[in-house]
Order: sequence, then structure tokens, then C-alpha cells
Amino acid sequence: MATNMTTTEVTTATGSILVVDDERSMREMLSIMLKKAGHDVVVADCGKAAVEILRRRPVDVLISDIKMPDMSGVEVLRAAKKIDDAIVGIMITAFKSTDSAVEALRLGAHDYLDKPFDIDKLKVAVGSAFEQRRLREYNIVGDSPQMQRMKERIKRVAPTNSTVLITGESGTGKELVARAIHSHSKRAARPFVPLNCGALPETLLESELFGHEKGAFTSADATKKGLVEAAERGTIFLDEIGEMSLMMQVKVLRFLQERRFRRVGGTEEQDADVRVIAATNQDLATMVESGDFRRDLFYRVNVIKLEVPPLRERKSDILSLAKHFVAKFNRQMGKELGGMSTSAERALESYAWPGNVCELENVIERAVALEDAETVQAESLDLGDIPGQDRRFTPHAPLDVVVAGQRPVDGPEPLPESGFVLEQHLQGIEREYLAQALQQAGGVKVRAAGLLGMSFRSFRYYLKKYHLG
Repeated sequence: MATNMTTTEVTTATGSILVVDDERSMREMLSIMLKKAGHDVVVADCGKAAVEILRRRPVDVLISDIKMPDMSGVEVLRAAKKIDDAIVGIMITAFKSTDSAVEALRLGAHDYLDKPFDIDKLKVAVGSAFEQRRLREYNIVGDSPQMQRMKERIKRVAPTNSTVLITGESGTGKELVARAIHSHSKRAARPFVPLNCGALPETLLESELFGHEKGAFTSADATKKGLVEAAERGTIFLDEIGEMSLMMQVKVLRFLQERRFRRVGGTEEQDADVRVIAATNQDLATMVESGDFRRDLFYRVNVIKLEVPPLRERKSDILSLAKHFVAKFNRQMGKELGGMSTSAERALESYAWPGNVCELENVIERAVALEDAETVQAESLDLGDIPGQDRRFTPHAPLDVVVAGQRPVDGPEPLPESGFVLEQHLQGIEREYLAQALQQAGGVKVRAAGLLGMSFRSFRYYLKKYHLG
């Protein structure tokens, strides 16, 4: 076997690797090389032995020869994906075949190398495979152009200390993106500390974030460290930052400017070495214009912006995610469902997923729990029990907001010959749903917000925007 043993240093993440090859010298060479790089390596001399190993122990990366006597490398990869969909495959072969390469890549093989291969090239492939594995662990799954760009930006942004603003609809996985950034950063060994800014009232939010001194308020019977201190040298994640009151925004702005804070009831300022990642499902720029979000804070958090696309805008990822979740819940529930039926796949692809990835995961978990066939059937998805199941992918899909008792339109209105201003048209539709929700809720704003799946603060913002009271 020809190799190019150069001294090029290639930085790779480490983990467990299964090497499968019927050629002893190849197995031994790869095992020695990969162990020297710090990996936990196990080897198999045939496909059947590899599958048995995968059933007994978890493996991060699979490196398999394509052409073997009992099972092909493609068949091994297919079996591996049924056991653990997050496993990342690298195929190697001395027999070039377009068909096998296409099939391997279709199954999710990360790379395809021809023998004899350059050692440094393999090291790069292995390092890249581990990066892919880490992203998949955070459910950042998908090969759509949108997700490819997202993964690339995560890898580019992660090594910096810059503040990141993650935007996207509810359920798109904003916290998962934040965790992936932290995991790929120089702070990965330190804490990742999340805080939902919309879940606490202003007084408790300040105490939770910055801590408090004993006696600072009635129930403060002891000094308490805040989450900023807990995240020291790590990352703090401020989820739903748009839900903060203006008063709290001032305090967070000062913290971001100076990287210093003071506990509630305290007099001494403390330094904070933390990276800040924020997230919101609201349009902060619009909130700035309406006076609901401070302009100076917006500029502080919007240093690097990552927008997580809704699932309906990356339809090609739906089945990849669904298969990932089937494998996940197979492991958790001790089942061996072999994927999904054709009818189930069609049902998943036709649904608009207003709840995004979170909703898809919940649907698959329920289906795996209830399914008694060999594959997930359309009936087990129970999409008919989900509010809004009538929503299909249409040009209006982003605007499909379910008001109880209302069915969304089947498609857009015909475009007038004279045309119209799209933004104004969409705003009109949005305003109409807000008004309908208010009417149906009898003027009770909290209930109306619930009908539209919005937080009360967001609902108030849109009422103000459209002068609805």
C-alpha cells in the first residue's frame, strides 16, 4: 500500500472509531495510526463482525472498506445507521465504482477515499467526520444548502469570542446551535449556562443573572452566585432576549459593555470572563423602531447574526431528521424499527411543521413508542391529532397561524395584473389574524396570545404595531 507519510500537523477531535477491512495489514496500519492520534480504536475483519460490535458498544466514526466477502462497506454503513443514525461513515476502496460511491454518499457517508490514499488526507477526513458527529449530537442534522451554510458558519464563529445573536422561529433549535458553538469553541471545557429571559419576572431575572447578597430582599437569606459567575470562562446563553424589560436591558447592556457586574444588593463590582450568545424569535430591529428594545443593546448583541431557517424552508432535511429521531428513540426504547414506510415519508414531507424540529421530534417519539410494525407507518404519526395538521406546504405556509376553528387557505390568492406590495399584503393578513384572535378570546389578551402560539409580550408588541388596542 502506498502512503505519503509527511509531517503535516492536522488537528482533529478524538473519539471512538471502528475500522472494518478484510485485509489484516490495512487494519493494523489504520489502528496504529489512529491510536497514535489519541482515538479509541476497535477493528473488525468483516462486515458481520462490525455489526455485532456496533450492537454492543457506541462508536462515533466508521471507517470501512467497500469490497469485502460477506458484506459490502455500503451494507455495513446501512446497518450502522439503523443502530445509530448519528454515526459518521468514511468509505475506502481499491476498486473505483461510481455506483458504490453514490450509494455510500446517499446513506450519509461523510467521505469516500480511494486506495492507496494519502495519510494526511485520511487524517483530515477523520477530523472532519468528528466535527460532523458533534453537530449531529446537537440535532443539527441536514444537508440542505441552508444547513450546510449554518454548519460552516458555526465552525467559523465558534473559535472567536464575539457575541452571537441567533434568530429563528420557536422550535428551530436555537439553543442547540448555541451549544454547538460552545462545543466547538476554546471554552468547550468550561460551563455552558442557559437562561430563558422570558421565563422570569424582572426582579428575579436580575438576581438569577447576577446573583444577590444576603439581605438584598426579603427572601434573600444567603448570598447567591448568579449565572454569570457560574459561566466563568465559559458561555452564557440568553434565550428570548427580546422578552427583557427595558430596565433589565439597561443592566445587560452595561454588563456587555464592561464585562463587569454587581450582585443585587452588593457594592463591589466583579469582572466576568464569559462569552455571550443571545437568541430570539422576534424581530429585534422592528422592536428597536417601536421602542421596545434598546438600539444600543441591539448593536451589542448583533455582532454576529445566525438565522436558523424554519423546517418548511428546508424540506429536503425533513426525512434526514426523522430518520435521526427514529434511531434515537430506537436506542432509548430498546426498539429496532427499520426507518419509515413510504406513506409515512410522504405524510412527513407534506406537513408544514409550524413547530419546526421540536414538533417533528415529538411526533417521531410518539410514533416509535406506539408502532408495532417493522417500520413507522403513517397512521402512527397521528398528524391528525395535532392542531394545524391541515397545513400543507404552500406559498402562505409561513403565515399559517391556527386560530381555533379556522382552516388556513389552500393556496395564495391570484396575483392581480397590476400587482401589489407584498410586504403590505402580508402585514394585512397578520393584522387580520390578530384581530380574529382577540375577537375569539373575548378581548382577553392572554388567551388571544395563546391562540396564536405567542408569548404575551410578543402579542402586546404586535397589537401596538397594528394599533389594535
